[in-house]
Amino acid sequence: MPRGRDEVKGSLKTLLRELAALDGVSGHEQPVVARLVELIQPLVDEVTVDSYGNLYASRQGPPGAPSLMVSAHSDEIGALVKSIEPGGMVRFERVGGLVETLAVGRHVRIRGHRGVVGVKAGHIQSPEERGRVPAFRDQYIDLGFDTLDEVRALGIRPGDAIAYDEPMEELANPDRLSGKALDNRIGCAILVELLRRLQGQALGCRLEAVVTVQEEVGLRGAQMAAHRLQPMAAIVIDTVPCGGTPDVDYFRDLTMKIGAGPALALASGAGARGHLSNPAMRDYVLRAAETAGIAVQLAVFVGGTSDLSAVMVAGDGVPGAVVNIPRRYSHSPVEMCDINDAVDSLLLVEAAVRGFGPDVDLDFLGSEWR
Repeated sequence: MPRGRDEVKGSLKTLLRELAALDGVSGHEQPVVARLVELIQPLVDEVTVDSYGNLYASRQGPPGAPSLMVSAHSDEIGALVKSIEPGGMVRFERVGGLVETLAVGRHVRIRGHRGVVGVKAGHIQSPEERGRVPAFRDQYIDLGFDTLDEVRALGIRPGDAIAYDEPMEELANPDRLSGKALDNRIGCAILVELLRRLQGQALGCRLEAVVTVQEEVGLRGAQMAAHRLQPMAAIVIDTVPCGGTPDVDYFRDLTMKIGAGPALALASGAGARGHLSNPAMRDYVLRAAETAGIAVQLAVFVGGTSDLSAVMVAGDGVPGAVVNIPRRYSHSPVEMCDINDAVDSLLLVEAAVRGFGPDVDLDFLGSEWR
C-alpha cells in the first residue's frame, strides 16, 4: 500500500542522499545506472539498458493499453581530464553547464580520488586577478601529488570524468537539501519511489519508466529512448532554476519558488531547441494535480530546457509534459531543493499514471484552454 507523506519524505531523502553521492558525469553514468537497475529490477516486469546507458523499466498493462513514458535523467555536469602535467597537476575540459566561478577552490573526484581545483594564493594575487575568475584553460586540479607518475599510478588518464565532491546534506531547515547532482538525482529518486508505490497495483496503461543519459549535453538519451519506445504520451521529471532569492527576481527572472510545489513548464528554451506545452497533456496533468490535491506553479522558462524538448519531436511526435522540482543555485556544487516539492511532484506524477488509460483524449483541438 502507498505510504504516508512523512514516510515518503524519509524515503526520498535516503534515495537522494545515496544517488547524489554517486558520480555520473554525462557519458559516464555507469555507477548511477547500475544502482538504479538494482533498485528498480524487483519493481517492474522487465529492465533493459541500451548501449548508451538509457535504462528502460516496463510495467505491462491490459492488452491494447496505451503506453506512457515517465522519465528522469541520470547524468550531472562535470568535466573530463584533458592532460596531466609533469608536476602532477590535471588539466580539464568542462562537460555540460559547469561554471568557472563555481569551480575554483572546490573539492572534486576523479575515479573516486579526491582533489581540489587549485587557486592562486590571495597574498600574491594582483588587484586585477582578485577581480576576475580564471578561464577553465587556466584552472587545474591538485590531487596532492607532485609527479605525473604518481597520478598515473592511480589509473587516471585523459577522458576520465571529474565530478564535484559535495554530499547532499540537510540545511538548518531540514526540509531544504543541498549538494551536488540534485539535478537530476531527485528525479531518479522520485521515479524509484513511484515504481514502489505502483508495485502490485493495476494500471490502465503500459508504463515505461526511463532513466535517460546525456541530458546535460544535448538531451541525447531522451531522443534515443523516445525513438525506441514511441509512447502515446510522456511525462518528464526534472529540476528547474527558481526565483525568490535576492539576486533572482521572481517576476522579472524566474516565476517559480522553492517550497511552493512542482512547476509545470508551459514553455522552455528560447528557440528551436525548446518546447511549447502540448495543450492536451498540459490539461491532463493539471487535472491530475487537482485530483491529487497538489498545488502547481505554472512556469515559462526560456533560459534552459529539458528532455521533453527531444521527446516531443520523436517519430510522429509525442504529446508530453515536464514536472519540475524548483531548485536554487543551479549547476553548482550546492544546488538546493525542498523535499516537499519532491513529494508533491511524486504524488502528481503518480496521479497522472494511475489515471492514464484508453479513455484519455489527447486531441489537440480538445484543449480546455482555447
